[in-house]
Amino acid sequence: MKRLSPVDRAAMERAIEMLRRRGGQDAQQIEDKLARDPWERVGEFAAYACQDSALHLKPWQWPPCWLRTDDAVERALAAPALDPKGLRVAGDLVRRLLAAGLSRYEPDPIAALERIER
Repeated sequence: MKRLSPVDRAAMERAIEMLRRRGGQDAQQIEDKLARDPWERVGEFAAYACQDSALHLKPWQWPPCWLRTDDAVERALAAPALDPKGLRVAGDLVRRLLAAGLSRYEPDPIAALERIER
């Protein structure tokens, strides 16, 4: 994994904290992962879990955090408009997040963009 920017690290920290606050199995799972896995991997997992929930993704759809490189974003933006994986939507979200100075790992991308746009 490439070195995380401060913006990416902060977004992952928020995602981990969100899972802790959910309590129950989510909190236990994130604590178990923190005890055994590299922090960056746990941060990616937490970002995915939060984005999946916030964006109401179907099991086959891609969250923005899975588009880890600029090349991946460009390929996603070139996907057909009705791509069932939602690649173009994920790519557009990453493009907007990065343009706003945010991270592709934002736990709730839409809410983060709305805060910036206000």
